[in-house]
Amino acid sequence: MDFRSLLADIPSGAGKELLIGEVLKSESHFTTLLQLALYEKDPLAWRACWVLDGSDERKPGLAGKHIPEIVKALPALESKGSLRSLLRMLSRYDIPEEEQGLLIDLCFSYLVSEQFPVAVKAHAMMIIYQHVLLYPELKNELIAIIEDQEDNNTVGFKSRGRRLIKQMEKL
Repeated sequence: MDFRSLLADIPSGAGKELLIGEVLKSESHFTTLLQLALYEKDPLAWRACWVLDGSDERKPGLAGKHIPEIVKALPALESKGSLRSLLRMLSRYDIPEEEQGLLIDLCFSYLVSEQFPVAVKAHAMMIIYQHVLLYPELKNELIAIIEDQEDNNTVGFKSRGRRLIKQMEKL
């Protein structure tokens, strides 16, 4: 299947669903699309990530064995759209211990940077929160960053941040 050609134009909702259907038929399609997502430039990269995230959402666990590769590729990603979709996908997984340090560090850097859109920050916040449940010592740092960043971000960021702070205060 020539995903490169199929992703050349922005797929419609129906087109995205057809691509997701193809990915769900074969694990090799997921791997092919992942290579495009991680190592190509936009717009191909973010479109591939969009389909990967949708595929993994429809068939949970599809990206499971690719988590280490995805986490290791994050620092080199230039596409904010790709980053958003991949973080969204990663937020549905228990991250292998070997990748947790890098992922947590990256998510903290996304949270404090003005370069990243609120969708990236929201998924980064969620990933860090999930790790607070494993490593409670991260709680105070996450709360401090959320409170520090509230004034510089959108209502959606503030809402998600306050909700997570309330959950962390119960821990």
